[in-house]
Parts: sequence; C-alpha cells; structure tokens
Amino acid sequence: KILKKLGWKLTKIYKNKSYTNATPDKSQVHAILKSKGIIHMGAHRGTEAAVYNWFNKKVIWIESNPHIFEDLKMNIEQFFHQEAFNILLYDKDNIQLNFNISNNDSASSSIYEFGEHGNSQDIKMIKQIKLNTKKLDTFFEENKIKNKDYDFWVMDLQGSELRALMGAKNSLKNCNYILIEVSKVEYYKGGAKWEEICDFLLKNGFKNINHLSEDHQDILFMR
Repeated sequence: KILKKLGWKLTKIYKNKSYTNATPDKSQVHAILKSKGIIHMGAHRGTEAAVYNWFNKKVIWIESNPHIFEDLKMNIEQFFHQEAFNILLYDKDNIQLNFNISNNDSASSSIYEFGEHGNSQDIKMIKQIKLNTKKLDTFFEENKIKNKDYDFWVMDLQGSELRALMGAKNSLKNCNYILIEVSKVEYYKGGAKWEEICDFLLKNGFKNINHLSEDHQDILFMR
C-alpha cells in the first residue's frame, strides 16, 4: 500500500501454478465482440484483463476470496472501464458460509470441499474462512449498475455456478452469452453437475454452442 501511494507495486512470482488460462476459441471471441460488456465471476487475479481491454470492453470482476482481492484490483487498475468487487455470489443474500481456500494460489477455492474426482495429493484445501453471500441481482441493484450493459457472463465459481445463476434470475434476462465451467463428475461435494446447469439454462432460453467432451471444461451458451 505504501508503494502504491508512490506509484509502484510489488508483485509475487508464482512459479508452481497448477492451473492455466485456456486460449479462447472462435465462438468465445465472437461472443466477446458481440457483447456490450463482460461480468467475470470467479475473477481470481484478473489475468484476462489485458484481453478484455484489447477488445475495448467494460468489465466487472467479482472475486469472493478477500486474500487475493487486493492483487486483483492492482492488476486491473491500469485498464479503463474495469472494476472489481469482493463478493461471494449465491442464491440468497446475507447467508454466512464456510469458504475453503486451496493451496494452488487459491485457484480452486470454493464453498464446497473437494469431491471424489477433485481430490489430489498436490491440490487441497488448507484454510477455511467465513463469508457472507449476495445475489447477483442484489449486486446490480445496490450498485445501480444496468445489467443490460454486461451481457456476456464468465462463470468460474468452483461448483457454485448454479447457485449464482439462481440468484440472478432478473439479470439473466439481459444476458446473451455465458461461458461457464461445468463438470460431469463430482469435483466438488454438492457442486452443480453439467446436467443441472444445462437444464437450467435451456429453460431460461439458452443453448450450448459447444459440447462437453471432457470431465471438466468451459462451455459457451448463447441466448
């Protein structure tokens, strides 16, 4: 914080990252181009910020983990029209939940514990904190943000994607594209599966552009 006041910043180099950022395919690029703005839920450190800026899109970042939120804000502050909010998205407001912090730079942190297919000798939950929840609909209303200006959603919420969608039923009406992380096996105990998410989105007027070919991947839905 002292360095920031002087116009500098100190960053940590993470040499043993166990996660990667996938290169967007043509359908995802098309969705970004067509969108008015992006809301990225499960922001982590905002590594896609430069890409969104290159497309000249305004972005809302939502990250639940307060331990990395300051880094997120610092990483995006050089880009215009990008804001970050420290919120745990859910289908109800003001519910206190346990939030599990993972040891892979918090990339797999979740309200859920790892399931049978998520267990790993290398990746595990090492800490638990208490966080209060908020619905996405409530977030837009409280901050007086027009949800129609953010019609491309990226959802990487480590098993709680369906919960977040259920808390965004009003906002969802103005969404045109959703890139969402889904699993057909139990990566997180109690986390939503592919069939549940697909059924919910189909009932709300979306169709999937690509199909689930792996146990765990990002799927693009379009209205």
